[in-house]
Amino acid sequence: MRILSLVFCAAVTAVGTTSLIAQDSLSREPVSLLQVLDSVAARHPSLAAADARVRAARGSRSTAGTLGNPILMYNVENAPLPGRAAPPMDRETMVTAMLPLEPLYQRWSRVSGANADVRAAEADAQAERQRIGMDATRAFYRTARAQVALEVARDLKTWLDSVVAYNRARVKEGVAAEADLIRSELERDRADVEATMQEADLARARADLTVFLNEEPDAPFVVAAFDAPLALPDVPPTNRTGTARPDIRAARERVAGAGSGVTSERTSLIRQLGITLGTKRSAGTTSLMAGISMPFPLFDQNRGAIGRAAAERDAAGFELAAQERIGRAEIVGSAEAARLLTKRAGVLTDTSRGQGYLARADEARRIALGAYREGAVPLIQVIDAARAWGEARVAFYEILYAQHESVVELLVAEGVDIASALPALSIGAEARP
Repeated sequence: MRILSLVFCAAVTAVGTTSLIAQDSLSREPVSLLQVLDSVAARHPSLAAADARVRAARGSRSTAGTLGNPILMYNVENAPLPGRAAPPMDRETMVTAMLPLEPLYQRWSRVSGANADVRAAEADAQAERQRIGMDATRAFYRTARAQVALEVARDLKTWLDSVVAYNRARVKEGVAAEADLIRSELERDRADVEATMQEADLARARADLTVFLNEEPDAPFVVAAFDAPLALPDVPPTNRTGTARPDIRAARERVAGAGSGVTSERTSLIRQLGITLGTKRSAGTTSLMAGISMPFPLFDQNRGAIGRAAAERDAAGFELAAQERIGRAEIVGSAEAARLLTKRAGVLTDTSRGQGYLARADEARRIALGAYREGAVPLIQVIDAARAWGEARVAFYEILYAQHESVVELLVAEGVDIASALPALSIGAEARP
């Protein structure tokens, strides 16, 4: 019996020293969230597309500020027809240049609207960066959760292997019932199935994360998340109202651009206004020519366009109001969720009053193992203790990573750049591969 106990203790001790997520097969360093966000900012195609839209808006701004080109005209009168004699009248030539005035008095409203479009495109690009950064954060922590779940499943499977080996030896010696061996083998097989399911989930999570890492889907890597809660962000009061959110800024710029569009349509009531200046030569005499052309606005051909521009301005205003409502609601919800999760994560990681949450789970499993080895408790109680240990570890990292995500969501809801704010929030925290 003493030999069996020593074998059992050695097997249980080996559980804690086993590499649980196969890091020995991975030669690269664990990937951090900041590395993922840096990769997104540097190489994600959607951000490149957003930057291209900003360049397109700037091109439209350049066009809006360009004046109209003058129109040059050369006219000849009293010229002879081919093969005919010259007419008795003197030949007259005219050289004129007409400058359209419409771009001059419409330039201010067009440039103002184009500037608003550029600012809206820039705000949209920032909102796209925040959105993709949030998607990358969720994919990162999904991978981190899958790693923890696989670690726990493999640990439990390895532990049950030792229990099976121990019970098999006891059954051979005739000191234990074969029912315990069968029960432990069934539990071991169930844990093996669970480990396979978690491994498949981790493979999917890693593949999803490679979208943001610009790597091949089958690239082997592990992620490193912090083993402590992130600090709640200290954001200025102006950000709490959502005024710093890029989507709200973009909506506000669209309202300004739509207002400039109404002004442009109103100034288009008089079209094709221009001045003409030139010379006329007739009978050896050169004279100056000047004139102005302006259509007579007998019918208002721009009434429908003005109504359409006004309706678009009103629609942009309503969209701004809706976006502000959404922004305020997201800030309130994200702030409360971050507060609750931070409080709970702080309780689980607090070790000031003795053992922490995970340490108590380890102690409970150790006591159950010792009691089973001494014959004081049945096998089912030991299995329950092991399951409780696994569920405790999964729950701990579920709440911890949910707290991390809630902090990032709060930053995004308040319009703060997450890539620049995360390093300050994670000071003092230790990364866990």
